[in-house]
Amino acid sequence: MNDKINIKMFKPFGSTISEQNLPNDLIKDFLADLKMIRALPDEKRQGYMFGHKLVGSVESEYLITPKVLLKHKHSFFDVCISEYCQTLYPDFKVKKILINSAWFVVQKINQFNSIHQHTNHTAVEQKHPQLSCVGYLQIPKMIPLECAKPHHDVSGTIEFFEGSENYFSFSAYKKTAVEKTYLIFPSHLAHFVAPFNSDDPDAERISFSLNACVEFTKTNGKGN
Repeated sequence: MNDKINIKMFKPFGSTISEQNLPNDLIKDFLADLKMIRALPDEKRQGYMFGHKLVGSVESEYLITPKVLLKHKHSFFDVCISEYCQTLYPDFKVKKILINSAWFVVQKINQFNSIHQHTNHTAVEQKHPQLSCVGYLQIPKMIPLECAKPHHDVSGTIEFFEGSENYFSFSAYKKTAVEKTYLIFPSHLAHFVAPFNSDDPDAERISFSLNACVEFTKTNGKGN
């Protein structure tokens, strides 16, 4: 992987979200993996299906092939997750990162992912995830939903929720899905994926998600 990883951290409310760009070779490998899975006969494709553990009202959700995921774990995912952790916990050192589960999400016109958290649907049930991620592999040319209001068009966005709205305090943060963008956030952070519309009736919004656990060691004599 030759792409430089530029990580941006922002804190729209209590929780911190990080944003970075996906490497081109990762996007290529992940899309090729998804294409392979979708071309499998039904009985073989069953082993990849993950929607029974998820809440999305979407076309399909498939587990990412472990070999493909592991190819990019050390060079990209571990780097981004470690940077996120070290920024928030400078007195701790990341010892180990375990990816609990990772899956593709294929969303078509007018489909959505209702408000949810990434907490109990991991492939490694004994490890409760601490961090979750979403990466955008393919974003179609979108147009506003038929019922969208010009001053509040949420078409194709992801929206995060935490706490309650009050004076000088915001509880929601909306972000438009942009191809090649990768976000990291705490797994307990509730979020919603809005439906989208397009002039292309076959348009697909393809993303992936993953959950991770992080083990720390003490530094500077601090921590547990």
